[in-house]
Amino acid sequence: MKLAAIVFAFFSLTGLFAQGPATLSVAEIRVGMKGYGKTVFQGGKIERFEFEVLGVQKNSAPGRSRIMVRASGGPLAETGILAGMSGSPCYIDGKLIGALSTGIPWEKEAIGGITPIAEMLDQLRDIPETAPSRTPLILPKLEPPKVLKAALLGQMLDFQTLMGEPDPQALPMALAGSPLGTAAQRLWTGWPVTFAAGPALSGGREEASPLEPGGMATITLMQGDLDLGASGTITYVSGKRILMFGHQLFNLGPVDLPLWSATVATTVSTYETSFKLALPVAPIGALRLDRSSGVAGILGAEAHMVPLRIGLNIGGRRTLNFRFEIMDHPVATASLAATAVAQTLDAHTRGLGLQSLSMQGNIKLVGQPAIVIENVIADLNPSRMAQYVGAMLQAICLNPFEKPVFEGISLTIKAEERLDLTAIAGVRLLKARAKRGEILPVLVTLQNIQGVRETATFNIQVPSSAAKGKAILMVGDGFSLTAADPDERMIEVASLGDVVRLLNGAMRNNHAYALLVQAQTGAGLRGSRIEGIPPTVASLVSGDGASSDNRLQRRIIGRALLPLEREVRGISQLEVEIE
Repeated sequence: MKLAAIVFAFFSLTGLFAQGPATLSVAEIRVGMKGYGKTVFQGGKIERFEFEVLGVQKNSAPGRSRIMVRASGGPLAETGILAGMSGSPCYIDGKLIGALSTGIPWEKEAIGGITPIAEMLDQLRDIPETAPSRTPLILPKLEPPKVLKAALLGQMLDFQTLMGEPDPQALPMALAGSPLGTAAQRLWTGWPVTFAAGPALSGGREEASPLEPGGMATITLMQGDLDLGASGTITYVSGKRILMFGHQLFNLGPVDLPLWSATVATTVSTYETSFKLALPVAPIGALRLDRSSGVAGILGAEAHMVPLRIGLNIGGRRTLNFRFEIMDHPVATASLAATAVAQTLDAHTRGLGLQSLSMQGNIKLVGQPAIVIENVIADLNPSRMAQYVGAMLQAICLNPFEKPVFEGISLTIKAEERLDLTAIAGVRLLKARAKRGEILPVLVTLQNIQGVRETATFNIQVPSSAAKGKAILMVGDGFSLTAADPDERMIEVASLGDVVRLLNGAMRNNHAYALLVQAQTGAGLRGSRIEGIPPTVASLVSGDGASSDNRLQRRIIGRALLPLEREVRGISQLEVEIE
């Protein structure tokens, strides 16, 4: 975009923010100009810092510019540009030129960049009064079956799979709050964030900075028994509308997040990037827009968060209850819920010795039956439990049909200091031939971690519709059978309700299953084919005969369940002759 066009766009927008100060365009900026900025270095008091213009970096992005400055004053000689100064309004001759938005890691001087105010107004002029109600179509290349199969295997898709390769030039957003362990931080691999522990200090002297340019504010992603948020400086206020940061939070577009006033406990000087230790004080509104040139919110508005409750039973002796509120967004909700689970387990369960974790609970959506959560983990890796919860939520949140409205997520986790693990050690049939319509007894040998074996019996019915010839009997845990994909039939997922039914019909890892599988001609649902659907999904529909694909495909013709209520691992198969 040419400078003339930028200047025109700027003047055309000034009426939208008529209460704001006079402004200076990029075209009027000259090397050597001096000005001042406003920010908070301590408590809630807004202070001034000085700067000198070093030049204008044109085309820092297509059609974008950055004003480079050398700053001074306050602690900047010791700290350089501080993380948390982002959004600090900068003025020359009393006219607003933009928001301080970038620094240089490992810098010896306080040199940073200013996002021109015209660019902020251009991107943030249309602040939604209400939260987004439709599902953003952000994943056009990620087919629902891929998400569903990962969920039924208890595995979250990583951010690189969801969003593609990260921009190597994108600056990571610093999220501060409760310290996160290694397992929780791994859940964010591929997402442009860094984590900084900022414990909530108490003492009754928290002084919120004023809600005006230069004041501090915090955007909350998670609150309750675990806090996670991003703090920055207010750039511009006009009526109920507020602009901040001068750069993106995550560049997600329409969002709905709590906005809090904040105070600065202290500034922390490091060799790499110094930062403000900012703490939220009181709710002031809701963030509604997240763009590359800044974020914008509405003062006095309320944000909708997803309620999450975790009850943790420690060996049957005591139960701890935790409550969280997490960001409602297709991409972030699953990772935040998984983070809460991982941190809860990391803080309160043992890290050495024998341990089993069993989970039960539900996810409640408006207008849908509750989604049942059931899982057992028999090892010292709480991230597997966290991944299971996150995977279920990804399948819900990433559906392309409608935005799910959460009533809440409720989980109960029991930690036992023993290893509830069973392996499928062997499978035996009393006879190798079976008639159509009869019951086929299946003997399964199970072995626990101490090597003790026991025998259990399945009774699986051979359907009268089975074809004569060979069939395969598969016995194993739900996750192993899902991964083996014994049923290759097709299915269409046409609504959020379909997704809910598929999740509730999933095979679990705390039961053993016997599946009778036979090769049959291809079947389809309305002639459509979607690859990669596991057996529990395909078993919910039958072929309609409309498919032109007549190749032989595996199909589950019979099944039986053996509830064990402990983690089961392994898979075994035998050949059966159907008469």
